[in-house]
Amino acid sequence: MAIGAPRERLIERALALIVEGEIAPGEAAQRARAAMNQWRSKSPEHAAALLEAWHRWDALGGMADGLRAHFDEPEAAMSAHAGVSSRRGPQRRKLLLSIAGLLGGGLVAGRGAQWYWQQPVFQAAYVTRTAQMLKVTLPDGTSETRGAGAVGSLLDLAPQSEIDVRLYRQQRIARLARGEVRFEVAHDSRRPFRVHTREAVIEVVGTVFTVRDRGGPVTVGVERGHVRVKLRRPHSERQADAFSEPIDLRRGELLEIRDGQADAVRQADTAALSAWRDGWLVFENTPLADALAAVNSYRTQPIVTTGQRTGAMRLTGRFRTNDSTGLIAALPSILPLSAIRRADGSVELQPR
Repeated sequence: MAIGAPRERLIERALALIVEGEIAPGEAAQRARAAMNQWRSKSPEHAAALLEAWHRWDALGGMADGLRAHFDEPEAAMSAHAGVSSRRGPQRRKLLLSIAGLLGGGLVAGRGAQWYWQQPVFQAAYVTRTAQMLKVTLPDGTSETRGAGAVGSLLDLAPQSEIDVRLYRQQRIARLARGEVRFEVAHDSRRPFRVHTREAVIEVVGTVFTVRDRGGPVTVGVERGHVRVKLRRPHSERQADAFSEPIDLRRGELLEIRDGQADAVRQADTAALSAWRDGWLVFENTPLADALAAVNSYRTQPIVTTGQRTGAMRLTGRFRTNDSTGLIAALPSILPLSAIRRADGSVELQPR
């Protein structure tokens, strides 16, 4: 379906914010990211336009470095010539509008063929409701994987998860907005598979791994193969420093990322991360607040904690996804707390 002019203008505005947030130095990038989050929350139309803008930026691929060089030129010139600083704002705005126009219109400045080549060949958004799971097969299989019996990458979505997937000719991009997804990625060395989260970008070629984001730490666990995790650095002065040095994870290794900081890579039963596929929730020394985020994805009325002390209690155990009542009954014998049932069906956990 063709994009109308009003939506295209929203996309161009979103692109301008993305470009500045991704390639501007220091505080300018921080302000742009904050403005982008505020802008996105204004309406569903803004949120949809931002998602489309992100995928156009992803499709930019190798052009990003060239644009970044042009973006940095005014900055360098301004620092070298004292009377030019007053032109910084107009120069930057003009450049941002030019880039947004390039990505928005696409068929300009000799980029038409490249832009056409970088259009997605497949795109879809998947959302699961409370207590709903979803299996997805992506159409990204090669002749090699089809010969082995696999059509393409397999995605398992846990309840209350949301992910957007776009397949390009040179790369495959998935954006996890929330929840938990297990990925079994079809091998294709010519098209890397990247999962974008709010804390990091995970890149693979062919492997099995799970990514969890329930609002606490972003967790990545590898069942098979090899993934590479790059943390976002929101306070970087240069785009070259926008991501951390890669952290490599291999079979049986797990990484947790919270507030831009990664814990030490540790050995774990990484298959337990996706035990919900078989009807289980498995916690190993997990903060109660993080465990309840997973439990509540199966409940219409949540289990809540009172205060940070209760949420910080550590839970270890294996529980049925369809038996949160049993979990509520067991919790007071596992942890020093009481479970208070509210009239609306929710449950409040209070320290004893």
